[in-house]
Amino acid sequence: MNNEYEGNNYEYKGGFWTFIGYLSFTVLGLLLGAALIYSLFTFYLVSEAEVVEPPFEQSTEAVAPPLSSEAGPGLVTVVEQVMPAVVGVNKHVSLTGDLMGVMEEVESGSGVIIEADGLIVTNHHVVEGADRISVVIPGKGRYDAELVGQDPLTDLAVLKIDEYDLKHVVFGDSSQTRVGETVLAFGNPLGYFQQSVTAGIISAVKRQVRVPGSDYAYTFLQTDALVNPGNSGGPLVNVKGEIIGINTAKISLAGVEGIGLSIPSNTVQRVVKDIIEEGKVRRPHLGVIIEDWLEYGEEQPERGVLIRDIAPDSAVDRAGLQRGDIIVAINGEEIYYLALLFDVLFSYYPGDTVTVEYYREGERLQAAVTLGERPESLPIIQEVPENDDTEDSGDGEEAEPIEPVEP
Repeated sequence: MNNEYEGNNYEYKGGFWTFIGYLSFTVLGLLLGAALIYSLFTFYLVSEAEVVEPPFEQSTEAVAPPLSSEAGPGLVTVVEQVMPAVVGVNKHVSLTGDLMGVMEEVESGSGVIIEADGLIVTNHHVVEGADRISVVIPGKGRYDAELVGQDPLTDLAVLKIDEYDLKHVVFGDSSQTRVGETVLAFGNPLGYFQQSVTAGIISAVKRQVRVPGSDYAYTFLQTDALVNPGNSGGPLVNVKGEIIGINTAKISLAGVEGIGLSIPSNTVQRVVKDIIEEGKVRRPHLGVIIEDWLEYGEEQPERGVLIRDIAPDSAVDRAGLQRGDIIVAINGEEIYYLALLFDVLFSYYPGDTVTVEYYREGERLQAAVTLGERPESLPIIQEVPENDDTEDSGDGEEAEPIEPVEP
């Protein structure tokens, strides 16, 4: 090395590698300093966060929101609860022949136990014309059943077997049923697949369906839960394990799937109550021939039930209603079509007085009507002539309802 000194000052004339050494030490120092500052910052930040008490308990796991009390138990639990109460119902019909002697034909449907002492609900068409009725409870055996009563207009029947402490299912309130609810349909499809269950949703409520061969109409629950022949009389159950309907019919047309119809549980309960207490269903009676009214123009009302004819001295005749009047409400409940009228009336008994609201010549009126009782056989009411001016007063045609078939 060559160094030159001049007093207290000096001139450094080192080489290239000496310069690189100083630079390396400088960079290393900067890195060490940055690491020290980062460590101290992290230490104090984490320590501060760890000692702060959170305002609520935290969890690192995602927690599902609590189920509403309306949601009820899981579907598997519902099936396990309901299935022991689902029974097979057999209609035995005796056949005679010259060569064969006496033979017996057996047709099968479904039913559900609604009381622990052996009370069972099924469809009227399942037991109609039976010479003998038997009920099969899987795991328990076959029982002869007594026909307590039946109601062709609602297609319901009540049976009784001699047994006690049976698993049974309670009724729910079908008026609270909402479109989109999950439901389960139970039954014995084809009579062989005992205690089968299918799942679906409520597709529609208050679906108008005419009683075959009758002017009566009721509202039904529509579901896409599959029903098949043999399912008739089985229960439609909600996720709480309650009966909200009795499976009764389905639409069976080419290319049509998933349209099953169930009698609402509120209708079922009324029929069962009357059959047990009265031996028959007591129906209120207005004494009218009616049809759906649908107004496509600006005339009021837009929907209702048109009175085509009135029986002399009937409930509405005594109240002052006339042919051509359009019923739109009973006791404040809106009436848009026939089935709703029958449903609302089914909430009352003969002798009850209700307020009927109706339109006459564009004016909304009301009258107090004391309900009569529907006779066992209705008297013939004079047919309305074809040229009657009330027949086309709706300015629109009523679509004929599709005839359902009995599963």
